[in-house]
Amino acid sequence: MPESTMSESIGPESTVPAAVSCPAGFITNVRESSGLIRLDLTLDQPVKFLPGQFAMLNLAGDRPFVFSRPFSILSAEGTTMSFLYRVVGRGTEAMADLKTGQPMTVLGPLGQPFPGPTEVGDKPVVLVAGGVGLPPLHNWLARYGRPDDLGFFGGRDGGDIPWNLLAGKWQVSVDKAMDIPAGQEAYEGLVTELVAQYPALQGDRPRVVMSCGPIPLLKAVAALAHDRDWDCYVSLEEHMGCGYGACKGCVVPVQDAGPDGWRNATCCEEGPVFPAEEICWDRYGVATLPQVD
Repeated sequence: MPESTMSESIGPESTVPAAVSCPAGFITNVRESSGLIRLDLTLDQPVKFLPGQFAMLNLAGDRPFVFSRPFSILSAEGTTMSFLYRVVGRGTEAMADLKTGQPMTVLGPLGQPFPGPTEVGDKPVVLVAGGVGLPPLHNWLARYGRPDDLGFFGGRDGGDIPWNLLAGKWQVSVDKAMDIPAGQEAYEGLVTELVAQYPALQGDRPRVVMSCGPIPLLKAVAALAHDRDWDCYVSLEEHMGCGYGACKGCVVPVQDAGPDGWRNATCCEEGPVFPAEEICWDRYGVATLPQVD
């Protein structure tokens, strides 16, 4: 696969790193919770990325996936790059069974990242993640976090929470208050409910919200941000075939000045991070059937 040359300015102090296609080797799978697994790969070169960008992963050799799989980048230190995933299909089942040293391929980083400190200015940031939506926001807080920036993570129950990754720096919510380890605390309910009533977030101070997770979470976060007049950015999780806009398999509906008022945007290239106000939320995630006369 040819190397991408994408490098687009997003601010006076940062540029989107160019994507590279490189071989990688499997190091280990680390179970961070009952459902979340951290995948560590060693690359043949260091790769820079920005929070919110992703990579396309595939098996190397004579039995690769038909389509590479997109994963948000959790971290990259030296030649080690890490991801977080949940086993949900044949691709992630194969990844869970990888053996040490098994060859893989990595294409990345790809996509548009979350705004950095230059873009958000002095507004405190509220990070809201659910499930495998944690990686880009975890990296943002680890890289840029300031005292007034807050992270919120929602999971199914205490066993589903990656407590070691959160390291006491995130507020946690669970659908069911069960299997919560001793010494840990979790709010029972939706993570957006926790955000809405969190004491430090009351008042009219301007803030910036960044969110990644399932569609219902993103819609709720966008609505909350709209009600409080907070800037909001969301990272959309879509199936992707190529990762760079060629196959058009990951389009999402966004606002447009044209006659229809909306258009399809490629999530992999124009996103995955979008201003929440640009998404057509009444169309996004809604299956539509062709009209029959």
